[in-house]
Amino acid sequence: MFKPQKLTFEQLSERLHDYETRYGFSTIEFYRRYQDGELGDDDDYMMWAGLYHLYLTSLPVRQFMKSESLAG
Repeated sequence: MFKPQKLTFEQLSERLHDYETRYGFSTIEFYRRYQDGELGDDDDYMMWAGLYHLYLTSLPVRQFMKSESLAG
């Protein structure tokens, strides 16, 4: 069973890098192939896709927070 965990942005980036090393291609290439249905629905792939989605949605927030701290 999946247990929710809190991850820092750096830990999230490390997890994506771990998948890239394990499977031998970039997260961007993986996601394109995954979305095109080339890779199937393996649990590992679904986790990788989920982590990448989290990365994409949290990146703008992280950038906003960084710019706010520089402005203040």
